[in-house]
Amino acid sequence: MQFYANDGQLLDLLTRFVGTALITGDVSIVIATKAHRDGLAKRLKARGLDVAVPRDQGRFIALDADTTLGKFTVNGQLDRERFRQVIGGVIEPLGSNGERRRIAAFGEIVALLWAAGKPESAIRLEDMWNELAQDYAFTLCCAYPMNGFANRHAAPFMKICAAHSHVFTVAQAAGSIASAR
Repeated sequence: MQFYANDGQLLDLLTRFVGTALITGDVSIVIATKAHRDGLAKRLKARGLDVAVPRDQGRFIALDADTTLGKFTVNGQLDRERFRQVIGGVIEPLGSNGERRRIAAFGEIVALLWAAGKPESAIRLEDMWNELAQDYAFTLCCAYPMNGFANRHAAPFMKICAAHSHVFTVAQAAGSIASAR
């Protein structure tokens, strides 16, 4: 999990995380807002990597965070089985052709839930990702804006951190690729 101070820092992180996966022939799944998906594509293209090629090869999958969240929300609540169907349904076919590519996934939905004042839903979603990781091999990068944690939500903050194997602040992550579960 990565904490970031501004969108530029998030996009730097994503560019390294996603770019590394794509350059090495692996798969990247990005579940983010339109602004972040567009910013990522622009930064990757500026570094000589047009996402159209890996997208056409089925190695770059970009999903809208709000739309994806809506697919596994029922009556305002996260539905564990629908999450497994939606996200597992994206991941499962990636290994079905016999190739053993690594999967680098980025999910922004948890940060959107946190920003919407739903920390318990964010924690529940983190747990659902961890459960999914028991069935599928992937590296997951989660990122949260630091301004969402100012002097409140101490107990949920600790639960979010505990749901990850690595937690980095912006200063700690300088020069590193991404944190992984």
